[in-house]
Order: sequence, then C-alpha cells, then structure tokens
Amino acid sequence: MKRFLLALGLLAATLSSPSSAQVARVVTLADSLVGAVGGIAVDRVGNVYSADFRDSVWRIAADGRVSKFADGLYGASGNYFDSQGNLLQSNFFGNTISRIDRTGKVETWVEEGLNGPVGLTITRDGKLYVCNCSGNTISVVDEDRVAREFSGGDLFRCPNGITSTPDGRLFVVNFSDGNVLELDSEGNASVLATIPGPGNGHIAVARGSLYVTAFQSHQIYRVDMDGTVERVAGSATPGEVDGPPDDARFIFPNGIAVAPSGDRLFVNDYINRSPPTLDIPPVPLANIRLIKLANLAEQMASALQSGGIEALVAVHAAYRANPATAGAFTQVQLNVLGYQLMQGGNLAAAVRVFELNTEDYPNAFNPWDSLGEGYMNAGRTEDAIRAYERSLELNPGNQNAIDMLARLKG
Repeated sequence: MKRFLLALGLLAATLSSPSSAQVARVVTLADSLVGAVGGIAVDRVGNVYSADFRDSVWRIAADGRVSKFADGLYGASGNYFDSQGNLLQSNFFGNTISRIDRTGKVETWVEEGLNGPVGLTITRDGKLYVCNCSGNTISVVDEDRVAREFSGGDLFRCPNGITSTPDGRLFVVNFSDGNVLELDSEGNASVLATIPGPGNGHIAVARGSLYVTAFQSHQIYRVDMDGTVERVAGSATPGEVDGPPDDARFIFPNGIAVAPSGDRLFVNDYINRSPPTLDIPPVPLANIRLIKLANLAEQMASALQSGGIEALVAVHAAYRANPATAGAFTQVQLNVLGYQLMQGGNLAAAVRVFELNTEDYPNAFNPWDSLGEGYMNAGRTEDAIRAYERSLELNPGNQNAIDMLARLKG
C-alpha cells in the first residue's frame, strides 16, 4: 500500500549509461590490507577471503572488519571453497595447492603436476580445475590429489582465472592477453570473447553472465554467453574512487567472486600510494571493493529511460527467463518503482510495472492493490474496480481496497 511503500523510500533515478544497467554502484569494503592481490573467494555466510600473493589470506567480514585468516603460504594466488567449507588456495611460487579449514589450519593438498598455479574452480561433478600460468595449461585434479593436464595449446597465455557455470561449462581468462576462453568436455579451447586491454585477472559467474577483471586496464567487464562484451564499471584512469559505475576507479583489479545472494561482486585491487625508490619500495597494499549489481527495478528504470516501456518490459522478461534470476523476489522492488513512476507523472509506465508485478505474484494482495491505484489514477475505473476486488479476495482485511471500492462504486 502507498503509505507503507513510501516509507521504504523511492528508488534513486541515477541510471544513465549502458554500464549502469548492470551495476548500481561501487563501494570500498576494506582498504589498506598489507600485501598484493591474488584470488578472492566468498564463503556461504558472506565473509570475503583475499589472498595477498605472498604468504597470507585475509578474511573480511560483511561489515568490513579485517583479520588474518591463514599464513605460511607461498605466493597465495587463486582460491575457491569446496563443498565442506574448506578454502583451496593456490601457491604460485610453491607449485602446490593448500587446503585451509574453517579455523585457518593449513595443509598441503596437491603437490604434484602444477606449474605456477593460479585460478581454481570446482565443477558440479566435484572435479577441481587449476590454471597453470607458468605452464600455459589447465590441470584437473582427481581423488588421488594429483594434477594432470586437461587442456593446453597456443590459446593459453598465462591462464590466470577460471570459473564454471551451474551446467558445467568451463571458462578461462589469460593474464597475458585479453582473451576469454571456453573449454569443452574434452579440454578443447576456443575464444569466446576478447576483453579490451593487454591482460585479465580473474573471472566469475553471476546472474548467468561472466564478470572479468581487466587487470591491466583497471576495469570490470561483463561477458554474455554469446560472447557479447560490455564494460560495467571502472574508468580507464586508475584510482581509488567509489560511486556510480562510470565514475568508479580501480587499480589493477584482480580477484573477483560472487556473494551467496548473487547480487554483488567482490574485487581486490592493488594500490601503491607512494612511488617506489631505488632503495626501498613502498609497502604493497590492497583494497576490497564491493560492486553492487543493479536489481530488476533499477535495470527496468534504465531501460525505460533509454528505450521506453517496450524496453522496460523486455528487461523484465529477460530477467524472468534467466534461470539465475528467475526465482528472485522482486515484489517490493517493482511496487516501489511503480509508485516512483506514478509520482513522476509517467502513469503508463507505472501501470505497466504494476501489471507485471501482478503477473509475477498473482496470489499476493498488495500488487493488485497498487495496480488498482494505478488504474484509478489513469482514469480506468472498471479496471481499477477489478484490481481492488482481486486484492480484497486475496486479503479480506485489506481496508484500503474496501475504501477504494466504495469510492469508485459510489
């Protein structure tokens, strides 16, 4: 209902560029972590784990508190959580993979067959795949904990990041060129897309798309499964700047991981605030950046601004058709968006948003109540009566529907 929705606050109308259709804003979660940047991973309760490409892994809580999670590593690079909540951590210089339990205890897990290991991923069948940057190969690790070559060839130029989709597809990014590679079940590699710039960091899957850190061009890109590439955050000018996606700046973003909720990404970027000297280099430091992905309402608002109601409806349809987002709860989002549009004088768009919300939640009384208000303000009295009657049928205690029906019929 209206007063309740207004209490939630209206969506900010800040979406103005193609990239902002996917990203809402960039925020620094933690800064000045001592060390460089390796991989980054997120556990199931939302803690972020950032490897420092030296001997440690830092843990960052959701509120930004930082603590050392593990040390004694040797070039801590890529990492990934297994199904039991253990962090598998590559040691680039040690040519090993460590397993770190929830208490931070470190044990060597894989020590044969690796050559400069970086990125890690585990597929739905439980197999561990590893990028060998120095060896220009991808290894697979079986139950015997020995790494064996799965894929190689001229397309690999320091493979750095790797990820797998829920349906088992494998994707790799190179550090020494901009290519995003797809691997088939036999290990054959092909180029899916090329990211602008001379080299990439890591790669992750969110909402059915790939997100890539362009390490050497200081930006974040989204890659659709058809190979379409779109910059979603970061200026080409390096820096430490938060804010809207086109204003935000990164410095050598490397690791990237997805929150359990699927609506935000975490990136570590490498900063040096003082220039190196001949004798004493600066202390290496890293930031942890949170990239808030635009929700459905924000994406629809952006589409409306650039392409009208038809584009707004198309974004909604695509969101619902995508298995990664189809089940997301959006009832409150769309109600707020509808009231925002109605207050801004765009009744046609507001009514269409309310209609879409009743299609998504046909058995919820509040979307029908809001649709009734939209129809009423648009002068569609009979439609408004039907919407309010449906709301009252679903919730006989809805006093607002009772009052509005008395007004409309009187």
